[in-house]
Amino acid sequence: MDTSELKFPVRRRDPVRTKARILSAAVEVFTQLGYRQAGLREIAARADVASSLPVKYFGTKAALFEAVLIEIVRANSVFTWKKERFGETMMRLILDRSNVTITAMLMQALADPESHDVAVRVWKDHMIAPLAEWLGPPDAEGRAGMLFAMLSGLTFQIHGLAAGNVSPDAAVWAAKTLQALVDGDV
Repeated sequence: MDTSELKFPVRRRDPVRTKARILSAAVEVFTQLGYRQAGLREIAARADVASSLPVKYFGTKAALFEAVLIEIVRANSVFTWKKERFGETMMRLILDRSNVTITAMLMQALADPESHDVAVRVWKDHMIAPLAEWLGPPDAEGRAGMLFAMLSGLTFQIHGLAAGNVSPDAAVWAAKTLQALVDGDV
């Protein structure tokens, strides 16, 4: 048999899609296992790509983790929202578990020396700085830090400690307090 006549399907490479699959798988793995337990091979397997591709696209586990955090922040950005009714909207999103992933990843990252610096850098550069710019004066950076602390703390308390239970009165109070921070009234 002449093998030159055999036609094998050509597998087209799509680097953008491959990178997106790696990022998506990395979100799952880092969220479920934490930075320390997450492995690049596990991420590659979940992304259904060759085990060498996470390194090819991101370089190191720390760089992949940073890209994941930045992507989650970008995908869940609140800086394009109108400031009116922000507190109410955020409280609804917290109750719906919309920001649990980023909170869980950051909490786990802070416990590991290798991922700690990455988490702090992403927090400063991609969360607090843009949030402060979006808030504007007075004391934008201070209000951004307090707003982030409240959002993270509410998420941790409601979904980590209280198993999703929060009284309606507490939810209303939290929404008003978040709005007051956005409006610069505190």
